[in-house]
Amino acid sequence: MEQLRPLKFREAIAYFRSKGYAPELQRFSHLDHWREEHARNFVVAKAMQDDVLTTIREELDRTLDSGQTLEHFQKQLIPRLQKRGWWGQQEVTDPLTGERSLVQLGSQRRLRTIFDTNMRTAHAAGHWAQVQRTKRSFPYLQYLQVERPTKRHSHEAYDGKVFHVDDPIWLKIYPPNGFFCGCRAQPMTQKEFEQSGLALSRGEDVETRPYTNPRTGEVTEVPLGVHPGFSSNPGAAWLDLERQVDELLPETSATERTHLRGIAQHLRVRHAYDDRRVAVTTDIVGAPVDTHFAPKADPERAFPENLPVPQGGEIVTLQLTEAPFVYDELHLMLTTGARAITTVGPGGGSLARATPGPALQAIMGPAREEVDVIQAMVGRMNQQMERLAALSQEDANAIFRHAFLLVLERAGAIRYTFVPSERLRQLYEAHTALIADLVGETLL
Repeated sequence: MEQLRPLKFREAIAYFRSKGYAPELQRFSHLDHWREEHARNFVVAKAMQDDVLTTIREELDRTLDSGQTLEHFQKQLIPRLQKRGWWGQQEVTDPLTGERSLVQLGSQRRLRTIFDTNMRTAHAAGHWAQVQRTKRSFPYLQYLQVERPTKRHSHEAYDGKVFHVDDPIWLKIYPPNGFFCGCRAQPMTQKEFEQSGLALSRGEDVETRPYTNPRTGEVTEVPLGVHPGFSSNPGAAWLDLERQVDELLPETSATERTHLRGIAQHLRVRHAYDDRRVAVTTDIVGAPVDTHFAPKADPERAFPENLPVPQGGEIVTLQLTEAPFVYDELHLMLTTGARAITTVGPGGGSLARATPGPALQAIMGPAREEVDVIQAMVGRMNQQMERLAALSQEDANAIFRHAFLLVLERAGAIRYTFVPSERLRQLYEAHTALIADLVGETLL
């Protein structure tokens, strides 16, 4: 008999893998890395060594991907942390104050906290992505507290309350709301809400208290009963593309930026349940006009060169990896006459945008008078193959594509803007020299 296995929680995995690493000076205390920052960077308090932080993250990733238990996580990780010397109590220097103190590093209890916090947070972010995808059908969320001996009495004030899914209060009380918090938010249809007989609560009526972070001095308003370090919504921070879109389109209208945010968020959420390339065509102000999908049998198939794009319109595509453009997308901009093409990374929010340059036709069109630019780039790639091979295929691909686009920009084929996820930003920063060698000194 075939053994049934649970489906992977792809939204939760995508959220977790989108993170970069917290800077070394923000790893001593859990208060150093604050609120929404946790949605962008991975951190474990007192894990000051990069190899220790990487080891913990890799094991969490494997555990999340495979659905393993806390016991399995501890069994796999304990000997590796002990080998690296991150175990028991040790004296550690606080980089903020310069003081040395005896602190607890690895222990079974700490690993339980690390496991529980990261798993609950990743699942909460994944659930929030699902809430956003289905909120037209489920416009309300009900806060529910699990009935158990260890439940927090401070969370009882929210138990059973219903708020509209778009009420800003969910940016502060979406569970978990503390370490080992077992609360959850249950979606409700309009009919379910009406039949419940419950009143609709409003976030503006929720009492708050000021909290001063003793490490940073930052003062925030925290809902009563919520742990200050949990008074944010990791899924909302992960999905929010406002900053990235504003950085990508600094000179466009607010209307165009709003349209792109909506399209990009939709494509990212869609990727969690549909592994296909997607292209959205827009009109002159950026409003979506039509959506084109690669076939399910061939999810990576290139889009047709005659993809219909309205005059003055653009193309927005969903990438299957976080790496920026593939070659056929740039060629698509040429053949369709699109004003621009933007790619959306599936997990971490990377956005890339290209607009036609004066040499686009020459380099990518039928004549290809300057194809030697591309050939030279391929030659430099072959020279750097050993360095690229030392990286994962995903990272090597991301670095090569970024360098290739910089070459095309310097050759006048495109104007290129890239807003990477925190993970990719750190990857490019770590391999600046390799990218420079791929681009070529004459083009820097």
